Amino acid sequence: MLTVVMRTIWPLFLGILFIGLGNGLQGTLSSWRADYEGFSVLTTGLVMSGYFIGAFLSSMISPRQIKKTGQIRTYAAYASIASTAILMQILFIEPPVWFVARFLSGFCIAGIMIIVEGWLNSISSNENRGQIFSIHMGVVWGGLALGQGLFAIDDPSGFQLFLLASILLSVSLIPILLTEIKAPDTEIQESLGIGALMKASPSGLVTIGVSGLASAGFFGVGTIYAVKSGLSVSETALFMTLFIGFGAASQWPLGWLSDKIDRRKVILLCCALVTGICILLSIFEFSKTIFLILNGLIGASTLPLYSLGVAQTNDRLRPSQMVSASGTIVLVYSVFASLGPFSMSFFIDLFESSGFLIYLILVHVLIAAIVFSMMFITDDVDESDQANFQVMTQRPSVVGMEVIAEEALESQLETDDQAS
Repeated sequence: MLTVVMRTIWPLFLGILFIGLGNGLQGTLSSWRADYEGFSVLTTGLVMSGYFIGAFLSSMISPRQIKKTGQIRTYAAYASIASTAILMQILFIEPPVWFVARFLSGFCIAGIMIIVEGWLNSISSNENRGQIFSIHMGVVWGGLALGQGLFAIDDPSGFQLFLLASILLSVSLIPILLTEIKAPDTEIQESLGIGALMKASPSGLVTIGVSGLASAGFFGVGTIYAVKSGLSVSETALFMTLFIGFGAASQWPLGWLSDKIDRRKVILLCCALVTGICILLSIFEFSKTIFLILNGLIGASTLPLYSLGVAQTNDRLRPSQMVSASGTIVLVYSVFASLGPFSMSFFIDLFESSGFLIYLILVHVLIAAIVFSMMFITDDVDESDQANFQVMTQRPSVVGMEVIAEEALESQLETDDQAS
């Protein structure tokens, strides 16, 4: 059954791979080039925050736009706008223009993800939705990580890499426009309120939000840290690739572990690892190889926090609440993520490369302190009542939430049958 479905939806995965490659390249290139062009660190942080502000607004506006104009036409429009936004950065090397370009990129990429996940959700069934979503996450993370490698194939001080990023986004249109997939009906989800979600799972919601400061900060100005640490262009590309690649790969083992024990202990473990490695990097000098590996391990510990926070939150919700909670999770994460690049750039501006490490230490100590205190206030969820962990990108996914909800509902029905 999965093989038959894959024959139908492979164009979606191919299109999203090109999107990931272009988007991953554009983010790293924009941050590096802003520094090269003489933008201040704070200005670069503000410019890069535009992406996450755009993604936040897209989560509210795009579902209605998709319902009005349809998935394929909206996808084509968004991909074209995102491609054009990259070209704006070549023509006008000015901070206000670059902020607008990053805003448009974030708005359009987030909208494209909503469209693709809507397609995947309509085509998949209860039996294969989890597998399809896992493949989707692999393609998204893979494209994002591989896009970093493209940063090293040409001189980033020229215009060629901007053109390549634009071409990749434009090419993503081809498999989508030629697909035979029937566009599904779009449903606008009702959101579970922040107060209700905070009351249900303060540890999960805090982890989702505050971890956005770290992950968005890295995606926004991680290259500035690499440059100030003395890395070359190729080494910066490897730094970004390892950080993201390790962060993607570690989600599966950490997710498996969090399904077996209290998830909050896994969150605390991740925070402790980030803090410990950052302290080591701030005290000792390492060879570039060890430096890159240690930063990759930071990525392996901080990027999964979002997925762990979502899983922790879902553990405290009924299956019927999980999908509606995704809207609130979008809001919470997006607000913090919008602050991430600028706030991290503030620390880098004050403390040079050490500011990156100090910032990560403070963010993860804050998460750990709140989660640890909550362990004495709220009880752990029994393993049989835990929702299964799902790997996610750095934005909530309705499809992922539906996978979790369906599995939780099936588990609940099995428990009820056994009890009767």
